[in-house]
This record gives sequence, structure tokens and C-alpha cells, in this order.
Amino acid sequence: MNGGGVYINYGSAVILPEIFLKAVTVVRNLGGELNDITTANFDFIQGYRPSTNVVRRPTADGAGRGFAITGHHELTMPLLAAMLICDKS
Repeated sequence: MNGGGVYINYGSAVILPEIFLKAVTVVRNLGGELNDITTANFDFIQGYRPSTNVVRRPTADGAGRGFAITGHHELTMPLLAAMLICDKS
């Protein structure tokens, strides 16, 4: 996959971060390019798996950017939506 992409993990502490990392690993092991990706983990508490398997590992070595957003879902989801709607770039 060229040209980037976005992955958002919203509140899953174990299953989805593991599945996402497996998918990234399969793509890269089969010779696919996975560059310029943006990942984000939204949760109340930043745990080990989401921080490592969503924010750090897939974006390591300059492959993209990872963000860890800590807060209540009822606040962070509307703020994310407003940011995307208002972005003029």
C-alpha cells in the first residue's frame, strides 16, 4: 500500500491492537510497502498493547506517525469529528 492510510483504535485494549499488528506484519512480510501511515489509540488509560502495537511498532523507522489520545470517549470522539470536519487543508 502506497500513499498512506489511517488506523484508529478506539477503546480496544487487547484484541484489535493484536489483529492490527498481525495485519501490518503480514503485509510487510509479503513484501508490501506500508509507508506514511497514521495510527491513533483513543482510550481512558494507555495500556501496553495499544501503545506498542498501534502507536509505536507500525510507525517505527519513519513509516508514519502514531498518536496516543487519553480521555473520555464522549469527549474525544466529537472533538475528532469536529477537527476532521473543520480541517481546510
